[in-house]
Amino acid sequence: MTFEPAARLPRRSHGGSIRRTELTDALRGFALLIAPAFSLLGNSALEVVASLAALLSLLFGMSLATHKDRTERRPASFRLLARRMLMESVAYRHLWIRLFNAALVGAAAMTLLKQLMPLAASVFICCLAAFVLLFQRSQWRHMLVKLAPMGRMALVNSLVQILAAVLLFHALEPRLGFLLGVALPFAALPLLQAMLSCRWLARRPRRHVGTAWQGLAAEGRAG
Repeated sequence: MTFEPAARLPRRSHGGSIRRTELTDALRGFALLIAPAFSLLGNSALEVVASLAALLSLLFGMSLATHKDRTERRPASFRLLARRMLMESVAYRHLWIRLFNAALVGAAAMTLLKQLMPLAASVFICCLAAFVLLFQRSQWRHMLVKLAPMGRMALVNSLVQILAAVLLFHALEPRLGFLLGVALPFAALPLLQAMLSCRWLARRPRRHVGTAWQGLAAEGRAG
């Protein structure tokens, strides 16, 4: 898959350009939901935290890509492509399919090479691309959009996962072992976060922590 300059990006698609602003939040929520399953492939607390920190960087990058510029400066080609792929996912469906296929090939290659962490990264990207493709179907979108509240509070939820990983490894693993002390509680945490995020934003629709992403994106753009 190659990324062409912004000037060569298609403005329209034969399939139409349907803007889905809720896709970014739902995709962030899905990333947080499946992240613990992949991060637990690490052999230590340091590797798990490093995986979650990489996810935090990815979520921040998604927020930065979709953040609207206050100036008239033209965004960089890669950022413009990422913004269009997220905000106009139907028009750029062919790029999501290519990303899915590339990640699938990468996962197969890493399986043959027995490289665990690159394999996890490839499967993770494959899952994200599959999520976007399913989100374009109305029957799936009705269910997947329920992860949007979790994505709107991505900053808090990701930090909670990092803190939980450290506490579980150092507090419960020595007593209960990896399966009961770390794996099971850490796998259940995202489900609890998804439910709590929905309830929190249902009560406070205008005062949620997800707006912090816009401030972080603005600072990153200014820097």
